[in-house]
Amino acid sequence: MALPGNGYPPCPEVVTQQIELGPLHCLSCAAPNAHGVLFHIHGGGFRGGNPSRSRPFAETVAARLGCTVILPSYPLAPENPFPAALIKLRAAVAAIETNQPLVIGGDSAGGNLALGLWHLGAAADALWLLSPWLDLRIAAGSYDRAAATDQLFSREMALDAREMYLQGHSPGDPLASPLLGSLEGLPETFVLAGGGEVLLDDTLKLFSLLGAAGVDVECRIVPDMQHVAPTFGPDLPGSAAGLDAGVRFLERQFARR
Repeated sequence: MALPGNGYPPCPEVVTQQIELGPLHCLSCAAPNAHGVLFHIHGGGFRGGNPSRSRPFAETVAARLGCTVILPSYPLAPENPFPAALIKLRAAVAAIETNQPLVIGGDSAGGNLALGLWHLGAAADALWLLSPWLDLRIAAGSYDRAAATDQLFSREMALDAREMYLQGHSPGDPLASPLLGSLEGLPETFVLAGGGEVLLDDTLKLFSLLGAAGVDVECRIVPDMQHVAPTFGPDLPGSAAGLDAGVRFLERQFARR
């Protein structure tokens, strides 16, 4: 499957501009009279991706919700290994000045960083995790079960990305593998995954652990959805269903105040 980088139509009503948050350059995608802020961290195996590539997705979310989506440009491996991205992202979140609901989100490796930010003490009203890569030990059974069905990620890709990101640091560190840290007190969380992706078990494990910790969690498994498909466009299998579920979750968060 060849996945396009931009399958979303333009959203001319959304105003997108460069902003600075602490040490990071960011894209801010704001709907008219925006209410609610989603700080969304792009994926790319800790070594790729950028806000410009995620812009069509972010503008679509902003338009549908009438909110602001912030896309940070964070330091990438291998030039900037763990924990450089977390440290800079933590400072960026601390620089957000708003009295509106704030949700921290991310896709794939960005989902790892989003949950890692909570372990670092970043304040948020909710977390929004799309196909998150949460355990860098790369030992889950879904790496083998989904090897033939996941067309975007694999054990080999994960091992290579981990080496470039951790550069010898232990994957057992909860800041590297946030699934391993204490999850008590986590804010309400949305987590999405495709039924045939290698990171499925990370999502299911998070759902189980959050339930045991008494955290309000919504877990959506879309059977035919590929890894992070909603970030690419609405026409890919399972993408629309996954994004619709995520948007409904954000609507509830932003309506609370």
